[in-house]
Amino acid sequence: MEKKYLLNDIVAAMESGELQAYYQPQYNAKQGVIGGAEALVRWVKKDGTVVLPKDFIPILEEAGQLSLVDWFVVEDACKTIKQLGDRAVRISVNFGREHAGDGQFIEKLNRLVESYGIDKYYLGVEITESDVAADKEKVMNWVHDIEQAGYMVSIDDFGSGMSSMSFVKDVPARILKIDRSFLNDNCLTEKGKITLESVFYFAHRLNLITVVEGVETQEQLQFINTCDCDYIQGFIFSEPVPKGDFITMCVDEAPVEIKTTDPFDDQSAVFEQVRILIESVYKKFPVIKFANLSKNSYTFMRRENFLNSAIPETGTYDDCLRSVVDMTVPESKDEIEKAFNRKSLLDAYAAGKKRVLRIANQIDEHGNVHKVAIEDYFMENPRSKDVYIVSFLQSLDFEDGTYV
Repeated sequence: MEKKYLLNDIVAAMESGELQAYYQPQYNAKQGVIGGAEALVRWVKKDGTVVLPKDFIPILEEAGQLSLVDWFVVEDACKTIKQLGDRAVRISVNFGREHAGDGQFIEKLNRLVESYGIDKYYLGVEITESDVAADKEKVMNWVHDIEQAGYMVSIDDFGSGMSSMSFVKDVPARILKIDRSFLNDNCLTEKGKITLESVFYFAHRLNLITVVEGVETQEQLQFINTCDCDYIQGFIFSEPVPKGDFITMCVDEAPVEIKTTDPFDDQSAVFEQVRILIESVYKKFPVIKFANLSKNSYTFMRRENFLNSAIPETGTYDDCLRSVVDMTVPESKDEIEKAFNRKSLLDAYAAGKKRVLRIANQIDEHGNVHKVAIEDYFMENPRSKDVYIVSFLQSLDFEDGTYV
């Protein structure tokens, strides 16, 4: 079949309604409910034959006509969001980099959203890693404009190319869709697990929502859940389905059962174990501070009590101690200053001590007195001769005898 004839055939399919939007649900990885979807296109012929995108999208791309399909799909997504009403979930639509040169792109999106009376929150825009890599500056400016207009952008196929880490930090996207290539070894090899854990760590550090594509087996699902994934997209839950089926799934279906493993029974589930450990430390210590005594500097890792409004997040250690002393009751000021000034701590470190601990009463901004334990642990850095401490502040505002 000649390409020109095929292109005409595709256009005719759009006009006759053979070209349809399909939806692949994205399930909340912890609750088993549909929390989003990706809108895809399928060519459903009159005899029921389904033609996949790989068999006709390249023809449209070569002819420069792909945007016709993109706008067709996004309009159908808007209709679907409208039909779902209060059961609506975010539906993302793929847009190629050719749209980055369309000065009316945001205006077109806004018109569609306004015409169907839906919230921008529910319409997402997906771009592929390869599109960003191919025309980085132009695409990044486009993505910035989309985010500024109030739409959420996803980076699709993360990990399928070679420039992943370098561009994700610069692209103002809020969702990272992790490519199925990370699941090729079925999450069974140690190397594969460590690689996937690293991707999730990277994503969480950047405060990105994570979606894993191509999940098909229980082994993949269980390991991905130890990595604290947000959403699962794959045949293990659902293949792409017609709009009517998708609406029924969102409205009528019960949550799917997600079998989880005990992270402490699986010694390879390092990410989940570390996450649980950090959460437990946060629950016990409302204030955690790192300090370089040699360079007279500090930064807070956590501060969730009255110190939050009294002491800057980072600065010189001496200034931080001065603020802590100022908040201490008069009868304990000298003791706290003598124990935790930099010279005293450096002397204690030189003497071989592992920590310095004091209990004191401190006064918050409302005049309330709190009993706290201030505990400094000396830490070593193999790449530096500087002296470091990690400081923990624990509230002791509980009845006497709690620890007896």
